[in-house]
Amino acid sequence: MGHSGRKLLVLALVALAGCGVSEDKFESSREVLAGSPAARNAFISNCVERMKSKPAQQRAQLAAIINTSVRNMPGSYCQRVTRGIVNGRITREDLNKSMGGNVTPSVIRVLQGR
Repeated sequence: MGHSGRKLLVLALVALAGCGVSEDKFESSREVLAGSPAARNAFISNCVERMKSKPAQQRAQLAAIINTSVRNMPGSYCQRVTRGIVNGRITREDLNKSMGGNVTPSVIRVLQGR
């Protein structure tokens, strides 16, 4: 993945999670998402709305990175990230590294549905 692709993923993850996530906040959020379908749906809906508001070029680039259509990108991206957090495939360390500009292979695999 090129530099612009990594930068775009970082921006998308920052928009999703905010700046730097503490261990306690991450684990608490993960447990809420895992145990509450309503909270998970609200989290995904909020994420989708943020992703839909991205400029068209960014949405197209993200769609290409995560192997989906531009139309399906917001839902696919948000569902995959949420599922990755809930099932432990995206860790707090992955999220914080990605927000620091170093998107981890784990995050890329989850976003690509692998």
